[in-house]
Amino acid sequence: MKNIYIYLKTLLIPFAFILQNCSTINCLQFEPLAWLWNVSNEEVPRLLDLEKILISVDSKLQPLLNGSYFGGTYLDIKAIKINVNTVDQSKVDEIKKKKESDQDYLNFIAVNNTLSQLTSTFNQTFILAQQLNITNCIISIEPEFNNVVIYLRMDDGNNKEFIEKVETFNPSPIINLLPNEDNEEILFNSSTLVEKRNIYTIVDGGSPIVSLNHDNDTRTCSAGFWMRNNNQDVILTAGHCPEIFPTLFYVNSFHNDHLIGPMDARVIRLYDMGFIRRTNPNIFFRPVIRQLIREISQFVQLFIVGSSEITSCGTHICKAGQSTGITCGLVSAFTSVGIYDHHLRVRTFIAPMDNAPGDSGGSMFRYNGHNNESYLADAVGIYVGGIFGRMAMGMSMSVAYELGYSLITAQY
Repeated sequence: MKNIYIYLKTLLIPFAFILQNCSTINCLQFEPLAWLWNVSNEEVPRLLDLEKILISVDSKLQPLLNGSYFGGTYLDIKAIKINVNTVDQSKVDEIKKKKESDQDYLNFIAVNNTLSQLTSTFNQTFILAQQLNITNCIISIEPEFNNVVIYLRMDDGNNKEFIEKVETFNPSPIINLLPNEDNEEILFNSSTLVEKRNIYTIVDGGSPIVSLNHDNDTRTCSAGFWMRNNNQDVILTAGHCPEIFPTLFYVNSFHNDHLIGPMDARVIRLYDMGFIRRTNPNIFFRPVIRQLIREISQFVQLFIVGSSEITSCGTHICKAGQSTGITCGLVSAFTSVGIYDHHLRVRTFIAPMDNAPGDSGGSMFRYNGHNNESYLADAVGIYVGGIFGRMAMGMSMSVAYELGYSLITAQY
């Protein structure tokens, strides 16, 4: 497989007990999805299988839906349905005939806005936001609302003019104004100053990684995934993490033995990815996500066995970050842009889930669910920002692949 290496070494053997403990469907590893879907742990594997079926059907359905007649799709996993936003009802029978074997999965919903209209409004909104220097803003096409949705703060200086103008668009976007009292949390660049914590020399997805800012204070982000470029091992994280570039990164604390190496390659225009080269042979990388489910104070450990793209709304997505641990949500948009500190972020997806300062760069993943196992995950992207406590924005792994990096995975 292109852009993927399978890791066969013995580093995973000490953790083989997880494979045994998690072979039952009641494994703790499924807890985040059980909470997300409001089901028992035992029901999660069935829903994962149904989700895979719906994603497959939706991937074949979407090319058949003319954007002049339909308004996009989104999945309802528990209902086992693909909701098809439909403006021209006369086109329904045509789609049903083409998808005769999958009709039971399709739920045609009458809506007002076609995908072509939504795309036009999305593009107009994006251009206007740049013209007015709007920042701390997410713009997305969300099929569940059959509209463009804008998330922004009430008190940013140019927002009043921006809002007045976008309200004249057809269709008029949904504007999600965030209250002023939340301002301190809505800092889209999610690097932060945090205290030092326990020391360890293994770097997994979600591990705390630290660098120094101009005042010699600690900036903490989260590790994403182990990748490789030209036989050089690197850790993928968010490009905006360091205040100084290039700079050295350490795992968790500034001990010489915990130096990872420099981030001397990154992209922060349009994309948001940084690559930390391993120069310390004593630092141990693993194709693993290990983080806390904070609600029950338990760590989970997941093996990265593949990579996947977000192609459907309503599918699950999870994040591992050093601040909020493992949290999950349902994808609300995979056509979205973020603007913060006057930097654009494209090729992004968004999902409502808890997130906080310090999570930047953390792994975004999906449960693989192979053979009902709870310890397998697919890399999807990294967390690059959002609305703290509300909405997480991820950037696709495909960006790293196009930059020439390959993902390291575990054998299963």
